[in-house]
Amino acid sequence: MQTSLTVKNLFDKKTRILIYLISFSSLFFLQTFCINVCPFIDGLQHDKLFRNLFIIFIFHIAYREFLYHYFKTPWSNLSVPRQAYFLSIISWFMAGVSALILHNILYPDFPFSSHLRIFSSYITLGAGILAQIEYMIFEKRYKEVSKKSSFTIFNERISQRILETFLIFTIAPIVTLLLIIGRYNHDNVIGIDVTLEVFFIGSFMIISAIILAVVFGKVLKEDTKIIIQNIDKIENGKYDQTTILNRPDELGEISLAMKNMAGSIKDGIHQIESLSDEIINTQKEIIYTMGEIAETRSKETGNHVKRVAEYSKILALKLGLSLEEAEMLKLASPMHDIGKVGIPDEILNKPGKLTPEEFEIMKTHAQMGYDMLKHSNKPILQAAAIVSKEHHEKYNGKGYPRGLKGEDIHIFARITAVADVFDALGSDRVYKKAWEDEKIFELFNSEKGEHFDPKVITAFFDSLDEIKIIRERFKDI
Repeated sequence: MQTSLTVKNLFDKKTRILIYLISFSSLFFLQTFCINVCPFIDGLQHDKLFRNLFIIFIFHIAYREFLYHYFKTPWSNLSVPRQAYFLSIISWFMAGVSALILHNILYPDFPFSSHLRIFSSYITLGAGILAQIEYMIFEKRYKEVSKKSSFTIFNERISQRILETFLIFTIAPIVTLLLIIGRYNHDNVIGIDVTLEVFFIGSFMIISAIILAVVFGKVLKEDTKIIIQNIDKIENGKYDQTTILNRPDELGEISLAMKNMAGSIKDGIHQIESLSDEIINTQKEIIYTMGEIAETRSKETGNHVKRVAEYSKILALKLGLSLEEAEMLKLASPMHDIGKVGIPDEILNKPGKLTPEEFEIMKTHAQMGYDMLKHSNKPILQAAAIVSKEHHEKYNGKGYPRGLKGEDIHIFARITAVADVFDALGSDRVYKKAWEDEKIFELFNSEKGEHFDPKVITAFFDSLDEIKIIRERFKDI
């Protein structure tokens, strides 16, 4: 709950005037109430009774101002309007006590029950009925001053509020009626039998009201709990588990709306997921296509990039990388030679051995590939940029373009290097025939720890059966 607002914020000039007008108007009702419930007070002159009530009104204002000032700090786990409501009840109670004491001093000959009836008038009318009206004023005022604030603690229940209001507006009239009946019984206007019957009926109505209020409050509390549970289920993605309240009122309407909303959210998420899958598949196709473009320029089959991708994933998993990392490498590795699109055809497709000058130009494809991809913030293309730049680095530090050594070379690049060399040597190229597997294996063993990462070579031989299956599935036609 927003704690920066206090009771003090509720009481602007307009609210104060409104509250004090309510308190002042109560004098006329209190005067009539006291006359009708107590024969001794009825014997007082009206101006004297009004004078006494006005004195209590002044005391009441003083009590309110004291309470609003002294309890200006927000109470723990209580909303500001409810705090003001409780302070209002306390002020009415204090006014009632003051009225009892004042009349006891002014009219010591009156029976004490007469003073208690005055006290009961402040409790019934003030702390009961008028405090409820003031509560609504506090809530309305709070909404005005808290537009930039919001509740985050919801420990008050509407069922409790309804229960309080229901009981007050049921019990207060019945108690008043019983007090009036008691007064006229004192004057022998109404017989004792009638008084007892009215008292019995009044007591029965009060007990019934309490029972009905408790039952109604319990039902409302349970149904409100279901609404909250529905919200939690939607928040946790359990869209099919929301419950509809079979009620022909607002709560039933809210539960049905939430059920429909949950269905709409589920359908929306499904559409988003489908769109996301489509985007990812499109990205994959673009990446493979770009890799194939690079290979086609060097007059090589597009299946080369597919095989390298699958080999890379197998080796990544064998080396203990997560499935997510292995999938990332599978998507990124086809781009390892993308920089070749910037190499002149006469060098890229030269059938014979390259001159030292030509080889220097050929080596620039690693940096060119990185420069093409490095500006993207997409994880796949970031990984592809790394693979493109580092897949020609050697474990002994004698590779290019930066001469990185050992584990300074990214694991994606170390894996792709083995996958690429294996497939390149085992495939026909414009400048050579495919090597036999045994010759490739001899090279790998001799270059273990030199050109290639020893761990990756070990993983390669451990995964050889899987790799051969991939090679057969994507063989060149």
